[in-house]
Amino acid sequence: MRISVLASVLMAFAGLAGTAQAEYPERPVTIIVPAAAGGGGDTTTRILARELKEILGQPITIVNQGQGGGVVGLTAIKNATPDGYTVGLLFPYAGYKATGQADFTAKDFTPIANFNGDSSSLLVGSGSRFNDLKTALEAIKASPGSFKVHCSGGCGSVWDIPVAGMMLDYGIDVAAIKWVPGQGAAPGLIELAAGGVDFQTASLPEASALMSAGRVRPLAVLSPEPVPGFPNAPTTKQSIGTAVDGGTWRALGGPAGMPADVVAKLDAAVAKATQSTAYKDAMAKANFGIKYLNGKQLEELMLRHEKDTARVMDALGYGK
Repeated sequence: MRISVLASVLMAFAGLAGTAQAEYPERPVTIIVPAAAGGGGDTTTRILARELKEILGQPITIVNQGQGGGVVGLTAIKNATPDGYTVGLLFPYAGYKATGQADFTAKDFTPIANFNGDSSSLLVGSGSRFNDLKTALEAIKASPGSFKVHCSGGCGSVWDIPVAGMMLDYGIDVAAIKWVPGQGAAPGLIELAAGGVDFQTASLPEASALMSAGRVRPLAVLSPEPVPGFPNAPTTKQSIGTAVDGGTWRALGGPAGMPADVVAKLDAAVAKATQSTAYKDAMAKANFGIKYLNGKQLEELMLRHEKDTARVMDALGYGK
């Protein structure tokens, strides 16, 4: 009897010790990407995942769920078990509410860390009469209905919303502008170069080929600081005296309610990954910017994004 009781106690202690020693992650981690394979979200997440695999010591599986413009993937992240083994890519999501597709908020997710950021810019064709942002904004302000702006994809998204916000703050009736949706930055830039639209909203890396060819040029980039590699793209501060920070951001997040220690470990892993030479080289080669924010900073970004997007979407008349 004594031997049996002693054995039971030892086994119980052994079980507790094993539990205490178990550290996250004990098995492979899945990252849901709410986008199709090959796009910016997919590419940047895969670059990050390669580094996380080495840092965390576990395989990282990428699952693409781009259906519904990303709504399916974001919903899957929101509804995942909050144990850290299914996380996903978060990106500017607030526009879904205005279009009636979904109503995601920061409370639906656990912000872990931001790893990528690229600024929007306003571009014109080489034959445009506008040589600086101030002159262009003054002309648009005087007659907003006379101008077409290509959105680089669906309007109400990461590139046009920050530009529309800048114009709104400048006193422009943004709802009167002809915002032109398309199938992405590349075809839009070709249309811009051909004179089919007056302006284009896009990132500088997306426009770099046609910029180098002298077919399009940036009036300004919505970044507080000049963008490395693009010395001829003035900031809004340099152009109109007001610093504007707008564009896309990409972050690792999970469902609400994740354990704090798991979040801390993933945050530290992302921080380490973004500082690695391999990550920096891969991102530079693919023309993507690096922007690390910890979980608290990411949460603040998400809340600010929701507020700013609602303001601009309302001014544009979307969802009405």
